[in-house]
Order: sequence, then structure tokens, then C-alpha cells
Amino acid sequence: MNGYFQFETQADGLYINIYAPDNGGRAVLMDDVIHYIDKANIGGCDLPSIKTALVSCKDSIKVRVGEPALSSNEWGEYRISTDMLRVEAVFYPGFVGASVLSADEIIRDLSNLGVRHGINEERIKEIAQKKNYFENYVVAEGTPPVDGVDAYITYQFEVEKKAKPKVKEDGSVDFHDLDTLNHVKKGDVLAVMTPEIPGVPGVDVLGRVIQPKKAKRTVFKYGRNMIVSEDGLQLLADVNGHVTLEGDKVFVSNVLEVVNVDASTGDIEYDGNVLITGNVLAGFSVRASGNIEVNGIVEGATVEAGGDLTLIHGVQGMGKAVLKCNGNMVTKFLESARQVVVGGNLETDTILHSKVETRGNINVTGKNGLIVGGDVRSTVLISAKYIGNEMGTATVVGVGVDPSEKHKLENLKKEITALNDTKTKLNQIVTMLRKKQEADGKLDADKLDMLQKSTRNLILTEHDMTVKRNEFNELNNLVSEDSNARIKVSRTIYSGTKLIFGDTYMFVKNKYDYCQFLKSGADIKSIPL
Repeated sequence: MNGYFQFETQADGLYINIYAPDNGGRAVLMDDVIHYIDKANIGGCDLPSIKTALVSCKDSIKVRVGEPALSSNEWGEYRISTDMLRVEAVFYPGFVGASVLSADEIIRDLSNLGVRHGINEERIKEIAQKKNYFENYVVAEGTPPVDGVDAYITYQFEVEKKAKPKVKEDGSVDFHDLDTLNHVKKGDVLAVMTPEIPGVPGVDVLGRVIQPKKAKRTVFKYGRNMIVSEDGLQLLADVNGHVTLEGDKVFVSNVLEVVNVDASTGDIEYDGNVLITGNVLAGFSVRASGNIEVNGIVEGATVEAGGDLTLIHGVQGMGKAVLKCNGNMVTKFLESARQVVVGGNLETDTILHSKVETRGNINVTGKNGLIVGGDVRSTVLISAKYIGNEMGTATVVGVGVDPSEKHKLENLKKEITALNDTKTKLNQIVTMLRKKQEADGKLDADKLDMLQKSTRNLILTEHDMTVKRNEFNELNNLVSEDSNARIKVSRTIYSGTKLIFGDTYMFVKNKYDYCQFLKSGADIKSIPL
């Protein structure tokens, strides 16, 4: 039992009776007494005597602390939590001989506070019979809402599958073992949906309904050659082929397999992946939204892939070949290609007299590892064994970001700053009008129209800021990579080679071995590997 105290009015003055706790209960604190004196409006108490009595009390003690005062009945203080789901009560003793709180009186106190739900009457009856003063009791509890659980989709295949050649023990690269596709058979389960679980409303102690977090639904997003199961919870392949995930949309394609791209097939344009077991002859084109794999030679043709481009043998471009892909490119060699544009990384053994541009790395690290002639550019890294040759063939290799991209980044920064200023002003207008609406109960027609327009413009501004920030972050990552841009030479770079780092260039006048080039300040310098 906790310790407690009681004031007592006698003819000769006001007394305080202090009782020590039992069995490890909580002792009376001076703060409890001061709070009680304040709430009961007792004046002229001898606080030093009370403090001395609290310290010296072993069992019980009675001390005169002032002149006679009006008696106070037992009373309680009630606090409702900020989330309105809990009511706590602390009870204070009445004067000796004064009345005590009954369970009905406690319930009436709660009702006067507006508490309508979750009153624990059984607990209140127990408290009324035997209560510890100055202790927090939970006397009412609301019913918290149960938030809904969002639906989600689990994919049953490897969602990221990259073409990457295998480096053998002798240092050569195996361009055959690439394993680029997720193969599926008709009836295979591609994705499983776990449906949403609705939320359950709650009720606060004042009897008001608390709405739960609403569960979000989802749907399968998919292309052709798939069906949804009868229960709507599985996405199934309807053909034999391969599956890919682009963003949040599933694609299944029959592999379009041809021997050669020539006069017998004409140009090929396909929504999916293409496998060519032979060659792509000069003058023809192959365009696919997915991956393209060519087991033979690409001549002076056009090959464009929305995904990865894999050329098992290579390109004899005749100065006419155009090769483009958004993903990675793997090829045995590139010779006399008019244009090569790669969104990801390029892996090859040899680049001869070709114009190449990649957003990722260029690794020319096969058995030969040659870059000779042409113009080869990468945003991040060019790595080769040999660049140029003994004859001084004009060769250009460049890394880093085009200066125009940096200018675009600065413009984006200014646009975002301007949008942020607009957002701040709109927020101020909306906040001011809403406060006026709360204070006055309503707004006149002009101000209400201004509030609606400002709110709408605020939403549009925030959307524009999100779009600009995403574009800024993507471009900023690209520019950040520019600071680490390098050209690595594991054997030799020859004179006649021109190095370009963004807007800075350097002509190689002497042969360099086992080195790497990077930009230092406004200069390009060579350091050991």
C-alpha cells in the first residue's frame, strides 16, 4: 500500500496526518502535498514542518501546520490522453471525517468530462473500495482502430537478369555463356497477389469513431500472353517463352527466332525479345522492345534493342552499322561501326574505327583488349589493354559528362528554387485563410475562391517540384559520376590518341604503360594503376 496523508481540522489548528507505505509502496512526496494544498485552496500552511515530518515519518505522524481550515472531501483528477484513447485518474484523500468518492461519483465525474465509451466500471468499483492515493489508475479506454494492410504482389521469377560474360582462367572472355532470359512454360505462375485486409474502425473515449488507415488495392499489370487465375490471385503464362519485368509491368514473349535477317525476312520489328541464330546482313534492320541476341555477324545493318544487346561474334560494320540499346551490350568485337549507343555497360574484346557512346562503363578487356581508331566515349569508365597503336592511328577516347548536361543541371536547380519560393508563398496564403475560416466560421466568396485556387496551385506546384527533383537527382548522379571518370590502360596507350574529359582534352605525345588517366583541376594527369 502507498503512503498517504490526511489533513484534519481541530479547534486549535490544522493538522496533517502522514502514514508510511506498506510492503514497498510509494512514499508520500512533498510535491503531492503542495499540489493538494494548491487544489484544496488551503492557505498559511507550515511547509517546512510538513517537509520535516515527511522525512522523519517511520509509521505515522501528526503535525500541526496552521490555523483551522475548511474541510475538503476526497476528490479525483482525470486526464484524457492526446490520442483520446485513455483516461487516467489520480485520487486525493479528503480531510479526516470527510466523505469519500463512491464508484457512482467517479463514473459521474467521467460523464461530466464527456467520456462515453470504454468506462471500466468493474475496475472503478475496485478502486472505490480500496484506492492508493497519488497513483495513476486507468479508468476508461477507447477502442483503437485496426489499420488495413495493403495488397501486394510477389513475383515468382528473377526480376533483374543482366547479360555478363564469363572471364576464363586464361583471361579471355566467354561470350557464349550469358544466360540472359527468364524462361517460362505455359501455365507457370509468374506473380501472386496477396489481397488487401480492410481496416476496423475504432472509438475514442468520447464516443467518436476513429477511421483506420485505408488498405490499398492493387492489380496485376501485364502485357500479352498471360492470363489471370479465376480467383484473381495469380498471373499465369499462356505461352512458352520468357518473362521480364519492366517497371511494375510483366511481359511474356514467345522468343522470335530466325536464322538470318536478309531478303527472306525483311526488316524485323518485334515487341519482345529476338534471337537470331545466324547473321544480320547489310542494309536490313532489327528493332525490338526487349533483348536482342545475334549468334552470327552483324554487317552494315541497324540493330536497336529496348533492353540488352548481345552479339556473340561481333560487328563488321562497313562504316554503316548502327547499334543501339537501353541496357547492356556484349559483343566479341566492333569494327567500322558508324554509331553505337549503349544505355548501360559495354563489354567487348576489340573496338576498331567505330564511334561508340555509352552511359555506363566500357570494358575492352578480352584476349586482345584493343581500342584503335574512331571515337569512343563513356560517362564513367573506359578500360582497355591497348589504346591506339604503334602507327599513331588517330584515336579518340573520352569520359565524363557533356558540358551541356551540367548547364541543364544548373537550370533545374534554379527552377526548383523558384518553385519552392512559390510553394512557401502559397502555404502562407492557405494557412492564413484557413485560420480566418476557423475563427469566423466561414469565408466570404472572394476569399473562399482564393483559398480554393491557392490550394489547387499548391498541389500543382508540389507535383512540378517532385518531377523536377527526380530529374535533378538523376542528372546529379550522372554529374557526380563525372568526378570519378577514368580511362584505364592495363598495357599501353600510344601517341596519336586524344583524351577527352568533359570539356578538357589532351593529346598523348608519348607512349604510356600500365596507367590510368583522370581529371585533376583543369588538367588531365596520368597515375599508375
